[in-house]
Amino acid sequence: MKGSIRERSPGHWAIILDRRDPATGKRKRKWHSFKGTKRQAQIECARLISDMKAGTYLEPHKTTLAQYLERWLEHMRSQVTPKTLARYSDLARKNISPLLGSVLLIKLRPAQISEAYTRALVEGRRDARAGRNRCF
Repeated sequence: MKGSIRERSPGHWAIILDRRDPATGKRKRKWHSFKGTKRQAQIECARLISDMKAGTYLEPHKTTLAQYLERWLEHMRSQVTPKTLARYSDLARKNISPLLGSVLLIKLRPAQISEAYTRALVEGRRDARAGRNRCF
């Protein structure tokens, strides 16, 4: 397993990781974008190679917040009571997913969360009943 770096533009680097597919034996390349100095890119490349060798490498993928919340709810099924799980599910599926569910997890930023929370407070309750505005 080896890696290399290429400068895409000043201060922006491509980290290319080469590895063999265990099933076919063919070379597979993983590309990562990195912003920083050349030395920092080299250190990041070494860290990624080390993670791949240790088996702790997590490949960035295109998981949305809604997909993540569904996996999290499945994980929580054994951790909490059924009533708590039902409440978590309602909050995730009815409140969070409509506002932020389509956002890629790796692209989710604090400003987006704050904006969604503000929008939920302004719009009020989903059922339009009187009472305290509950959004989350």
